Amino acid sequence: MPTSKAGISARQAAGAGKSGFTLLELMLVMVILGITAVLVFPKLSAFGAGDLKRTIRHLSGMIEHLAQEASSTKQTYRLHYDLEEGAYWADILQNNREFGDISDSLVKRRKLPKGITFQDVITPRHGKIESGKAYTVLFPMGVEKSTIHLKKENHTWTLTINPLTGRVKVHDRYVE
Repeated sequence: MPTSKAGISARQAAGAGKSGFTLLELMLVMVILGITAVLVFPKLSAFGAGDLKRTIRHLSGMIEHLAQEASSTKQTYRLHYDLEEGAYWADILQNNREFGDISDSLVKRRKLPKGITFQDVITPRHGKIESGKAYTVLFPMGVEKSTIHLKKENHTWTLTINPLTGRVKVHDRYVE
């Protein structure tokens, strides 16, 4: 290939003024971006649902943990729900017959993530509580039957506590 005095080929000199992408290259990039958006967007839109699922897992785990602790230690626990502040925590019945703090970090006071609220809590002792505070008592021989409704936007999840085992069943809808 002939070269000029500057040491560049004739072909390089002829194409030096032309730069950019062909239409085929641009369309290929657009197709790749479209496929990426189709695959990634559903995961991003469900990203906020992670807070709700994480909260449900933590609250369920906390209830089951307290039920096991009550059974194994023969002590009574109480799980509080503050519907106004969107918080929950547990305490223990002490020897002086009053409830006091627990050192266990799993049961310390937690606030619900932004956008998630307690819709209501239903217990046999208090009925349906839609505002204020409610609680579930966890005895050594069983748990007070309770139903907890968590709400995010216009979707409600239900947590029902089995009074014999302390196991929590989660429903992705409002269950009375």
